[in-house]
Amino acid sequence: MVEKFAASDIQGQYAKDLYSIAGDILDEKRFDDTQLISDLKAGNYGLHSTRPLIWLWRFSSRQKKVKVSTADVSSKSVKWAEIFRDISKPLVIDLGSGMGTSLLNLSTLTSDTKDNLDDDELQCQMSWSCCNFAGADLNQAFVNFSNGVVARDTTRRGRVHFLSLSAVEFLQEIQSYPGPIALVMINFPSPYRLQVGTAGNLQLPSKHDHFMVSDRVLTLIDELLANSNAKVEPGGIFLFQTKCEDVAVHVKNKCLSLTSLECIPCKYPVKDIEHEYKNGVRPKRVDEWLKQSTSIERAEGSIYSRTPVLPRVGMPETEIQCLIKNTVVHRLLFK
Repeated sequence: MVEKFAASDIQGQYAKDLYSIAGDILDEKRFDDTQLISDLKAGNYGLHSTRPLIWLWRFSSRQKKVKVSTADVSSKSVKWAEIFRDISKPLVIDLGSGMGTSLLNLSTLTSDTKDNLDDDELQCQMSWSCCNFAGADLNQAFVNFSNGVVARDTTRRGRVHFLSLSAVEFLQEIQSYPGPIALVMINFPSPYRLQVGTAGNLQLPSKHDHFMVSDRVLTLIDELLANSNAKVEPGGIFLFQTKCEDVAVHVKNKCLSLTSLECIPCKYPVKDIEHEYKNGVRPKRVDEWLKQSTSIERAEGSIYSRTPVLPRVGMPETEIQCLIKNTVVHRLLFK
């Protein structure tokens, strides 16, 4: 019950009282998670906490994937001045934003926020409190959930908004945003099937059929960041995250083939991807992928970050699930 309450991001004294009571009960029952009990009692519990995020991950992962051809998306032009109070602020974008938790939580960060991952890649580059946040997803129910959270919070209203648009449509609309682009994120898109016609999840698109991170999407991101760089320095950043090694390599090579995108070296690079798999679980997909060739490029080297690049508070629910399950995440930053 408390997880669902926190997943709805209900705030105020009643919420703190509920969490405090829950902490007392778990303490009395000698629950083995002392950090959870401490957070509940201190009122440091909510949408950013692990258990609500995992609850949302379980919910979203059960939903049927929405295809562009069947999505009920808006054809109206986005009027940014009606969405945001100050359209001169840098914009943080999340393509395929899902339940919206990454943007919803990033928008709460201030210069005084104490995060348990202060050394993340983007911490010193982003002034989250000075940004606007826009997400897009084809699932209207997810968009409604995210905007519902925003509607209940006066600090987010006028700074955070979600739209039911495809990635291409959303990026085309972003071209008219007056301010600079600070960050474009694509977090854990549904991967494509390794080979069309093979066994597996038939909901997954083929490599060139409705995969969200298409050549068109990457070209638009490239153009968007290039145009934004002319407005302000330093330029914007593109973050891509996936659980699939082959998808990471594919997107990296596509990005580097474009006009201006280049990889940003990481503080803590992946030196040996097989070593990373030994510390976690090696997906069956990796084995199938490696069978296709004896000379496959691996997701390792200075451009792949072995540690999270987003603050802990702003990690999407899928990344939290990966950390709990010790699943390897492939992270790339471009500028």
